[in-house]
Parts: sequence; C-alpha cells; structure tokens
Amino acid sequence: MSLDTELIQKISSLCGEHRHFEFIDDTVSSDQDVAMSNVPGLSVVDYDRIRVYVQTELRRQLKPEEQRRSRDPLVRSKLRSIVARALVANDIPLGQNAAEKLVDELGNDCLGFGPIEPFFFDKDVTEMIFNKDEIRIEKHGKLELIEGVVFKSEDHIRDVLDRMIAPTGRSISPNVPWVNATLWDGSRLIAQIPPLSPEGTLVTIRRFRDDMTIEKLLERKAFCSKVAKFLEAAVVAKQNIIISGGTGSGKTTTLNCVASFIPKKESIITIEDPCELQLQHPFVRKLEARPPNNEGKGGITQKQCIAFSLRMRPDRIVVGEVREDETLAMLQAMNTGHPGSLSTIHSDSAYECIDRLYTLISQYSTMPNEAIYNQIKTIDLIVQVVREKGGRRRLDHIVEVNGIKKDDVTGTITLDLNTLIQYDKKTDSFVWVAKEFKRKEILIEGGWQQ
Repeated sequence: MSLDTELIQKISSLCGEHRHFEFIDDTVSSDQDVAMSNVPGLSVVDYDRIRVYVQTELRRQLKPEEQRRSRDPLVRSKLRSIVARALVANDIPLGQNAAEKLVDELGNDCLGFGPIEPFFFDKDVTEMIFNKDEIRIEKHGKLELIEGVVFKSEDHIRDVLDRMIAPTGRSISPNVPWVNATLWDGSRLIAQIPPLSPEGTLVTIRRFRDDMTIEKLLERKAFCSKVAKFLEAAVVAKQNIIISGGTGSGKTTTLNCVASFIPKKESIITIEDPCELQLQHPFVRKLEARPPNNEGKGGITQKQCIAFSLRMRPDRIVVGEVREDETLAMLQAMNTGHPGSLSTIHSDSAYECIDRLYTLISQYSTMPNEAIYNQIKTIDLIVQVVREKGGRRRLDHIVEVNGIKKDDVTGTITLDLNTLIQYDKKTDSFVWVAKEFKRKEILIEGGWQQ
C-alpha cells in the first residue's frame, strides 16, 4: 500500500479542511536553508513535528501489545493513515517515495528500535554493537560498520534502549548504570550508560538463531556426524557435560543442540542470567536470576535458582553459564541425583576449564584442594568449541574427566584428563585420538558405536 493522492484527499475531507495536496519531486529546492532529515525533501524540524503527531496518535489508537509489533501489516496500515493525516495537518507536501521512506523510518523510530530495527529481521545478523555515533553488526562471523546509519542523539539511543528493556521488567539509571536482559526475540542485551560509560550509551546485543539445529551445525561443519552420534549417546547415557569456549565461540548454540538429545519424557529445568536458551523440548521449566533493584532488594542469584530447582523434581538441570558461586552448587547438583546435567563456561581449552572451575569454587569456598577437585570430577565430559579467525564456529576437542591424579613426588593434586576427539586442521576433520576410553561401555548403552 502507498500514500496515494486519493488517500490524501480523503483524509483532508476528514480533517474538515479542503487543502490542495499534491505529490512533488523528492528533491529540495536550492533556496531551502534548513537541515534535512534522512527522508528526501523533509527538514529535521518538519520530521520532528510529524514524529510528535504520529507518536501521540499511535499511543491513542494502538493497544500496548500492538505498539511492539512494528512489522505487523495491520499496524503498518494504521501507521500509514496516521502519517498521511500528519502530513495534511502540518501542510507538508511530500513525494510518494519520500512518504514511503517516512513511514518506514517512523515505524522503526516510534514502534521499533530506531536505526537498528531492520537488523532484527535479518537472520544472518548474529551481533549488534552500537552507540549514538556508529552501528556495527556481525554477519557470517564478520563484524562490519554500517555506513550512514546512526542515532540522532544521545536522547534518541536512550529512548530506544528504554523501549527495548521495558517489556523485560529490567531498568537502567545513573544509580544502576547497566542492564543485562533478554529481548522479545531471545536476543541477549547488555547496555551501559554514564557514569559507567563516560562517553555515552553503549549497547551490545547477541542474537541466537532459533533455526540452528544439529543438522545445520553439520552443514556448517561445526562437527561431523560421528561426533554428533557420540554426543547423543553421552546425553542419553546421562553424562554430565560442560561446554567450554571463548566469547562468541558458539557455546549457547552448542548447548541448545546437545540438549535436544535429552529424551522427551524427561523433565528439564533451565537456570540462566538472563534467559537465552531455546530448548526444543516438551518439558522445560525456566528459572531466571535477576539483579537487585535500585534499593538493593529483590535480587535472585543463579545459586538460589539451583537450590529452588532441587525441590522441583527435575531429571536434568541445565545452567546457561557458570561464572560465580553457582559453580559449586551446580557440581553438587550433578553429584546428588541429577546426572546428565549440562552447562557452559568461558575458557580457552578443556584443560584450562578445570583451572577456571577450581578458581570459581575457591573464590566462594574454603574447601581444601582435594575436596574441590572431588567436586569437579563429577563432570564426565568437557566439549571445547572455538571461533576461527574467519568467523567459523566449530568443535575443537572433547575430553573425558577420569578423576583425581596426585604427583607422588610433589604431592600436587590435579585431574586426569583424557582427550577423546581432536580437530585436525590439516584434514579439516575430527579424529578419535584416545587409546583408552573409561566410559566406553556406558556410552555403548546410550547407543554409541565407535
């Protein structure tokens, strides 16, 4: 649908004013000494006048839930009518192409997320990093600057940020100048404002594709079918699995796919801060940690969520990521009647994963070294994922945890790790490298065939 002459004339009669309104060329005459907006033929002043009119009418005519559906055809139809009425009311003639561009921009600005709105509907965009002066997006693993697309001001980006987090129940203010929230499409938003970010608002949005299945990962050569069969058998056999990797390496995506192997009859409780997982399973209950309010009250930690979950009769507990005192609580849950649980952790290798788990536990506990390692050995398998320089995300190695190992000379206590599968860069393949496999019979019972 376009803003045609017939619609304008109809709206003019509704307004009770018989103005002559005609389309003009989408150009600006040379004697116009005004700053221009992103819409050809429309000054910034006129754009702001129309925007105020449109915002008022949208709030009056649309239900709250409709105000968050910027791409809904019915909502867009109402928007077109309101924009046409605004042009008539402000006596602003505009060409057809410019009018359509105005509808798109006001739709993004008043109903959506401003200049970043189109990227939410591009499935290839996996990350957005922006401030008021520049917008960068990641597509196919590569980060690129979007030329000529910026926010109008610091107030503009703050308005968009507030609109983003309003439905989540989270807030941001100078007293608590950061927010960590999950948006309507499952994306994770992290934002900082002054005084935490002295140069203005900073926003990072990590998007998780809901169409990323095991089959899609196989197509992208994240791992091979033999590795997928191994992981499926490990999940069915109720092995405790940690997925380790660096930032942006695909830990959450891998966890989503690995969790899809959990038998449908089993119940799952997910614990996250904030919610990101999109498990395709019929029996999932979600618990979400949240920070305290401005008065320091109402905070719920992941550790508390794990304690709640133990009384909710789950077959499996899935912790989105361990990063604080929930680490020990998760390991204890794995060791007290909830085998087959899953989680992720930031680490550069499976071996460094053990060191990080040790550090996280020792920070919040006075347990002796051997007792800490006794908790960590509850983990059966560590799956390490990486992100290559070219943007490809893939599995790098899978390690089996075989228990505590003590040096007879120094008395140093560590864990005995056995690398099972290793990525071979030369052949671009995944190779079985282990001479022995302690859990072989267990995985065979889970359906694995080496």
